Amino acid sequence: MEIILDRGKYDYIWDKICRDFLFSPSCKDSSDLWLSFPIPTRFQRYRLNCYFSEEQEKIINSIFCKVHPQDMYALDWQHDCFIYNPCEEIPLDYWFYDTERDCNVYFPSYYPDGDYHFFASFDWQIGLYGHPWRKEIIVVGEKLIHEFEKVQGMLGIAEL
Repeated sequence: MEIILDRGKYDYIWDKICRDFLFSPSCKDSSDLWLSFPIPTRFQRYRLNCYFSEEQEKIINSIFCKVHPQDMYALDWQHDCFIYNPCEEIPLDYWFYDTERDCNVYFPSYYPDGDYHFFASFDWQIGLYGHPWRKEIIVVGEKLIHEFEKVQGMLGIAEL
């Protein structure tokens, strides 16, 4: 896991999401499709029926490790963002104290618990995007969707 501290890289990623993918964060819940960017491949929206437990987080992490066992982004809107490998098995609620910046650093969970979360491959072909107020996720990529369909009940998610 690596924190994206380089301001240029951080801004580049979020500028791309906002500019190219038309991401427009809002606390208003008026839009039916909160993520209106042109997703480059098949995607599926799911309603989240419960907060994810440690076991559910492990299931999602193992799916990512199976489908995309390479470095990818873990992006948490307005917070620290990361490059990580899903095969690292980072535990739920993982945090550490960063002595250089004199602050706590929190790795986002797959459940969007307060902010927008984006877990995506560098080419944006595979990902999980979470909306905190709508209690929804969008799963992107045929293989990832297929794996989520297998464990839908265990994750407490329902197709929208």
